[in-house]
Amino acid sequence: MFRVMIVDDEPTTRQGLVKIVPWENYGFKVIDTAATGNEAIEKFHNASPHLMIVDMKMPGLSGIELIEKIWAMGENVHFLILSGHAEFQYAKKAIKYNVKGYLLKPVDEDEVINYLKEIKSTLEQESEYQKMKVKIEQEDKESVIQAALIGEPFNNINSFKFYDQLQTYQLLLIKPEQKNNIDLIMLKKKIWGFFEKSKCGVVFIIKSYLGILLNAELEFSKNPDGIYRDLKKLMDDYHLDFISALSNPFKDLEELPKHFQSTTMLISRKFFLENGTLLTESTDYALKDENNNTNSEFDQFHLSHAVEKLVYAMEIEDRNAIESICREIGLQMIKVGYSEYDFKKKFIEIVSSLLHKLMYEYQEIRGIISNVLSMIYEIENQRDVKQLLNYVNELITKILDKLDVDKTDVLVKKMIYLIERNYDKNIKLETLSELLHYSRTYLGKLFKSYTGEHFNTYLDKVRIENGKKLLMQGYKVYQVSERVGFSSVDYFHSKFKKYVGMSPSDFRKKNVKE
Repeated sequence: MFRVMIVDDEPTTRQGLVKIVPWENYGFKVIDTAATGNEAIEKFHNASPHLMIVDMKMPGLSGIELIEKIWAMGENVHFLILSGHAEFQYAKKAIKYNVKGYLLKPVDEDEVINYLKEIKSTLEQESEYQKMKVKIEQEDKESVIQAALIGEPFNNINSFKFYDQLQTYQLLLIKPEQKNNIDLIMLKKKIWGFFEKSKCGVVFIIKSYLGILLNAELEFSKNPDGIYRDLKKLMDDYHLDFISALSNPFKDLEELPKHFQSTTMLISRKFFLENGTLLTESTDYALKDENNNTNSEFDQFHLSHAVEKLVYAMEIEDRNAIESICREIGLQMIKVGYSEYDFKKKFIEIVSSLLHKLMYEYQEIRGIISNVLSMIYEIENQRDVKQLLNYVNELITKILDKLDVDKTDVLVKKMIYLIERNYDKNIKLETLSELLHYSRTYLGKLFKSYTGEHFNTYLDKVRIENGKKLLMQGYKVYQVSERVGFSSVDYFHSKFKKYVGMSPSDFRKKNVKE
């Protein structure tokens, strides 16, 4: 329906026009009325009429002055003039302002209807023209974008005016999740209304992505969180899951391929990044190395090493250690640059090896382990790295809850675990006695019976072995002494010579090339 506003200071004329004409029969609807020219100006933008029927002679702002003001706004509105005989010649002056005719009072219904038929035909032609114009402009813009993306020469590519403002762009890419099986052309039509009509950006399709070349000069483009909220609302209306990424701003359209590549890379790494947000170059990884441990135990990643550590953590019933080990494995794979596919594949291998090792050592829970083993391929369906690690921990916990480990073994293994984690500190048997709630004497005998060595001897050997590694890395003797927990360099020197058969200095000279 085309919208109509009637402006006349006489209530009987306004109401009479509303009632006597069957507006909807001719494709029109009276959207509002006004008693003065100023009231009409106030209501104009909300009413957004296609046709205004205006009385020439009104108090305050006259009809011709009202028409001149609306014309000056650049609005494409059609007018019919209401005029008495005395104003006829005056009203003719308004013809240049898109006035389609004049109606003499009292108004004749048939005369109004004849004008409506004529104006409706004109409005329909204008509507079709506008649609065609928008379509052509859209196709022109898409042609420029497609040419820029594939690096084809395009005449004056950087002088093409997408926006009235200074041209700075950002590339927004949207990738619907495969399970949605969505037609990109249909999705483009739905999203076009928001981005194109609001002049935020130009919508296009490239490969399996929906792209929007954003006008980076707008405040809208400077708010990634706001963009994501708007996108999510649009997608939620159609029950679509999606991934989206936003490039850095750029001014030269010839840079578009570079930004397309970096933005698709962000989307390809989405499994490892923080979820529930618009991905950008500053988006954090979901897993962070909070300790910034550059010398991680997993720097040289070995499957068997990971499995052994997990088995050990299970046997000492340390759930925090299990979670920490899985996290460290994940961090190492991210540092090395594993893809999502390889990351999932490696975790399936780790859990599978872990379960087979446990099945061999704990025959009594083979049934439970077999059941968990059948669940490991669900790892492939985890949506992000945090979800995957949570799932792996759940699988391991299912077995841990049923694992019947000898309490003596658990106690000694916990002592060994604490030694290996804290050898560089002032760790003593008394410390472990308080921590594990057993007497110092009992723990000492238990440790000697299990390992064949006294607690202090075992601790010294762990410190010496770690000291050898540091010496081979080029550290000075006094630095190594401090790092592995000895109270003095002399004491470190005597213990080192006792267990290695040479001084730390000689060992360093023998194994390190200056």
